[in-house]
Amino acid sequence: MKMEPIQAARKVVSEQYPDCLLAVLGGSASRGEHNEHSDLDVIIVEREGEGLRRRTIEAAGWIVELFILSSSGYREDFDAGIVAANPTLQRIMAEGVVLCSLPEGEAIRGEAQADLDYGPLPLTMSDIDAARYMITEYMMDLKQARGDGEAWFTVQKISTLLCEFVLRVNRQWTGEGKTLFRLVSGFDPHFSERLVQALEAMYRTRQSHQLMKLCEQVLLPYGGQLLVGYEE
Repeated sequence: MKMEPIQAARKVVSEQYPDCLLAVLGGSASRGEHNEHSDLDVIIVEREGEGLRRRTIEAAGWIVELFILSSSGYREDFDAGIVAANPTLQRIMAEGVVLCSLPEGEAIRGEAQADLDYGPLPLTMSDIDAARYMITEYMMDLKQARGDGEAWFTVQKISTLLCEFVLRVNRQWTGEGKTLFRLVSGFDPHFSERLVQALEAMYRTRQSHQLMKLCEQVLLPYGGQLLVGYEE
């Protein structure tokens, strides 16, 4: 029988990282939204070390993903997330459940929260044009798709790019996979509902009209579709 997630995470930390400056449990387990397929995401900040390391172990009945940072190198790892507009480490650290901490670790956690509060860097016009071009190009690809396989792969790319665009032009953080959908749903529930409806129409009946229309409406305030004449 599995331990409760917080208890299991604390056991891993106490046995393997007893001298860490900070340990935080993130992900669905920290929010009480876990199920039998969930794993545990744990961030560890050590006093010594070189760069970000990742370990995946099995402990206390759980698969545990460990993200191990050092007190001297964490800022570089934080900055990489900021540049990508996907601050996974800060998100886990600031929003998760603290398993153990020392004052130095709490200071680093405070930095993580400050990063999240500040938000991502605004997109430049060049960034916006590049995103418009990519979305337009995949819209064209979808019209030319041969068979379901090509269509599904193209639709997946469009949905990801579209969600990222909606978030980025509004200075919101992005994510990957289900986190990306969760973020865009929290920011704009109406958009995410329309996207789901458009995807259902595409996957169930191969009708792309709703998805194309949604793309056009999202791009319109920023100049619309862009293909011919694009330069970088």
